[in-house]
Amino acid sequence: MLEIRSLTCGYGAKIVISGISFDVKEGELFGVIGPNGSGKTTLLRALSRVIKPMSGEILLDGKNFQDIPIRDFARGTAVVSQLLPLVEMTVEEFVLLGRTPHFENMQFVESKHDLQIAHQCMALTDTLRLRDKPINHLSGGERQLAQIARALAQEPKLLLLDEPTAHLDITHQVVILDLLRKLVRELKLTVVMVLHDLNLASEYGDRLALMSQGSIHQCGIPTEVIDFSIIEEVYKTVVVLKNNPVSHKPYVFIVPQEELLKDKVRK
Repeated sequence: MLEIRSLTCGYGAKIVISGISFDVKEGELFGVIGPNGSGKTTLLRALSRVIKPMSGEILLDGKNFQDIPIRDFARGTAVVSQLLPLVEMTVEEFVLLGRTPHFENMQFVESKHDLQIAHQCMALTDTLRLRDKPINHLSGGERQLAQIARALAQEPKLLLLDEPTAHLDITHQVVILDLLRKLVRELKLTVVMVLHDLNLASEYGDRLALMSQGSIHQCGIPTEVIDFSIIEEVYKTVVVLKNNPVSHKPYVFIVPQEELLKDKVRK
């Protein structure tokens, strides 16, 4: 569904990512991981058309991103950013903003159909109960769910998320990622998400792309990417890998420097 071919982009004359190539299949939950400064956010900005490629191309269903009219692009692709502005509107009003790309010419207010779609998306994300509550009165987890509801109201085929679990407790992390997995499985939605947490990426990602210094270091299923030698090479830190006893996905344990020193003394 999504093809990235020899993509190079950055800001001004500064190149941040260079020569990146990979593809994302339809109905796949695809995770992008990597250390700070590896180019994850820049990649997501390119995929969401915030910045233009310096070279290379991004194809959506075989069409070059830059050739897709912006209104059509907004109908097919939705973005959930890491930070939500504290706007003065209710959850329902906020979610209805997702219907804007579907407005007909000279349509200035939401139709009954728009309202129906918005309510369906709020029901999917368990935010319908918050419909009359101001966005700036929500918890971090509730705000993130409202953002996802607004994105779903666009009726996209592709959903892009930047750190959807950042600053959330484990309860809300599981709620968000379980929801994304459900949307992928039931609605055949294609999801690309940037994650810092390697264990969440391993647990929920169908495939992962590990970025390092502006390029793709490794791409594949979690067991091919979350490997102790690969993680140690990219993150420059010692780790231990075990399998999750329930899902059997690889799980990363950090090793504090103090424990390494103690181990050396014992030896």
